[in-house]
Amino acid sequence: NYNWRSKIMGIILPLISPLSRKYYLYASDAEGKIHHKALDIRLCLECVCNEIVYQFVSHETQQRWKRFSLHEKIEATKEFMNTEVVNGLLNAKGIGNKGAHDGEEGQYSSQDIIDAQEAIKKFSLEIFCSYFVKNGFENLQNGTWIPTVFSTLPPTYRVTILHKYYNHVPSPFVIDKLSKAYLKSGNKNEGINFLSECLNKKQISYAQFDRLKYDLDLLDKYFDKLPIANNLEIAKENFNRLLPAIEEDNRDVFICLVSMVLNGKA
Repeated sequence: NYNWRSKIMGIILPLISPLSRKYYLYASDAEGKIHHKALDIRLCLECVCNEIVYQFVSHETQQRWKRFSLHEKIEATKEFMNTEVVNGLLNAKGIGNKGAHDGEEGQYSSQDIIDAQEAIKKFSLEIFCSYFVKNGFENLQNGTWIPTVFSTLPPTYRVTILHKYYNHVPSPFVIDKLSKAYLKSGNKNEGINFLSECLNKKQISYAQFDRLKYDLDLLDKYFDKLPIANNLEIAKENFNRLLPAIEEDNRDVFICLVSMVLNGKA
C-alpha cells in the first residue's frame, strides 16, 4: 500500500551534495527563465555525477572518468542502479541540453523541468537503497556504523528509503528500524499499521510485534526529547558530532556518501 512516488514528491530536497542542491533550487525559482532552469538541471547533474556517482563506479570507470561526457557518466550509473532510474536522469540531461542549445525556443516545458527534478530526487533516494541491497544494512556482527549514520538523516527520507529496501529484505531488523522511522516522522499510527501488516505476512512473530509496538509507545512518550533531525542542516550537525567516533578504517563508501550529501565532501 506504500505510495513510493507520492512520498518522493512529498520530500522537498534531494539527498545530493550542497553544490548540487544549489543548482537544483535554482531550477525551482518561479521567477527564473525556463532555459536558465534547464541549464541549472544540467549543472546539477554534472555535480551529482562528479561528487556522488564517481564514488560508486568501478575503479576502471574512475580511471576514464575525466574523459567521459555527462551522458557517459550517467550511463555508468547502471553499474549499480536499475535502468529505469538511470533513464530518468538521462531524460533530465536531455532537458538540460535543450536549454543549452535551443534557449527559450527549445521544445520543452515547465513540467519537463519539474519531471527532471523528480528524476534527480528519485535517484538520490534510490542510491541509498541500491547500496543497502548490494552491501547489506545490518551486518551487526561486523560492528557496522551504517544504521547509526543513516539515523542522522531526517526521518522522512529514512521512511521512504527503508520502505523500498524492506521490499527487498523484509527482515525483523529492517521492520524495527522502519517502524521507528515512521514514529520519528510524526506518523506513529502508520508505524503500528506497518507492524500489523508485517505480522499478518508472518514476517515477525506475535512476540516481536508486541516488543516493537512497546518500543513505539515508549518512544512516543519521550518524543519531544528525541534527537530528531527535521531538516538537512540539523542532520549535518548530528552527523558531524558522530563522525569523530568512527575510525578512519571504518569510513566506507556509505559514510562518504552521507558526508558528501551533508558536508559536500567525502
